[in-house]
Amino acid sequence: MAHSVSPRLERFPTWCLSQASARSHRVLHGHLAQAGASAYDFRVLAALGDLGQTSQAELGRAAALDRRDVTHTARGLEARHLVSRRRDPSDARQTLIELTGAGRSMLERLESIVEDVQSEVFAPLTATQRETFLELLQRLS
Repeated sequence: MAHSVSPRLERFPTWCLSQASARSHRVLHGHLAQAGASAYDFRVLAALGDLGQTSQAELGRAAALDRRDVTHTARGLEARHLVSRRRDPSDARQTLIELTGAGRSMLERLESIVEDVQSEVFAPLTATQRETFLELLQRLS
């Protein structure tokens, strides 16, 4: 016999938000994996798309990633020729990172995938409801 979720749980917004988050992560990670990318890859490429050439430290803040995760992700992206990394000539302690042409193309491809994921995950909502939901989530963040 299949059990449905307890009505007691479903009355808590945090429970519902957590369940929706888990579902959206599964969908997003699945689509990104099919494109040969991770969510960290997308976050780093997206931040670089906004910032242009930047320090690894600033990239970490913009992508909301830990320093080690930025280093690991940037190295992987560099190995795939999606970013270039070099020492900052004005401060040898800093590493500068920027998108390559291939990185810009990958970012565009991944952005399209992420847009499709938004459509899939939020299909039950109207466009107006999506806007309202996003505004409410941004307030909670």
